Amino acid sequence: RSKVIDKLIARPSFTDYWTMKWGDLLQSNRKFLGEKGTYAFREWIRESIAANKPMDKIVRELLTSSGSSYDAPASNYFRVTRDAKATMEKTTQVFLGVRMVCAQCHDHPFERWTQNQYYQMSAFFSAVGMRPGYEIGEEIIFDQRRDYEMKHPKDSRVVMPEFLIASTAPVQIPSDQRRRDALADWLTSKQNPFFAKSIVNRIWSYFLGKGIIDPVDDIRASNPPVNPALLDALTKDFVDHNFDLQHLMRTIANSRTYQAAFTTNEWNQGDAENFSHAMPRRLTAEQLMD
Repeated sequence: RSKVIDKLIARPSFTDYWTMKWGDLLQSNRKFLGEKGTYAFREWIRESIAANKPMDKIVRELLTSSGSSYDAPASNYFRVTRDAKATMEKTTQVFLGVRMVCAQCHDHPFERWTQNQYYQMSAFFSAVGMRPGYEIGEEIIFDQRRDYEMKHPKDSRVVMPEFLIASTAPVQIPSDQRRRDALADWLTSKQNPFFAKSIVNRIWSYFLGKGIIDPVDDIRASNPPVNPALLDALTKDFVDHNFDLQHLMRTIANSRTYQAAFTTNEWNQGDAENFSHAMPRRLTAEQLMD
């Protein structure tokens, strides 16, 4: 069975499919990026998938990329949102499974995140600037050197960057290190309690139809996993294998759970939560077109 899975992963269609999935998630769209920008961003995603680039490296490149949107394609990540707050919301939701949008105007009603934390996290992106490039449709992503501080809407005080999981001391960013470099170090760390779990949960949902935590981008205390031990084991294995996406997919595809039939018996016919049998799904539009 493992050899069959390896052959499927080696197919060009595997790369095509996951390029499409991550392209949708990262909003690689001509509406935002133009024809050439979209092509460059998509090819960067494709090359990353084909090379099985570790997930932490992919995210680090997205968060820290600077330069021409054509020559440094990962920098297109910032061209979609174009604002520190929107970029922070997308980053935490996609890569941490945490929805911060509710905390923009007030403390989160269902979770521990506060309005202060919303602006502290946004401050990591406040220095990101954009200016027109030399070619049509090109933009240059750079780090501003002044007048970029994030201000709190209630009293206009300058808000300094602080990680979502508070440490015992304020974030200390060396003078030669950009704010978003520090954020990338924290976000992709093996000690981050959200990053690996969020990725594992998302990939599981693509194979099984729903996440162990569902929705996949709403990880919070009041939305627990249906099987905590399963999620913890997959997360640990993903971290131990250095965020290897293909290893994670092999693990899921080789599992008895993934290979279960969609036929039911008297004990599981009413189950729609615990993955006791496969849930039939319609083909996606892309699959039908292929």
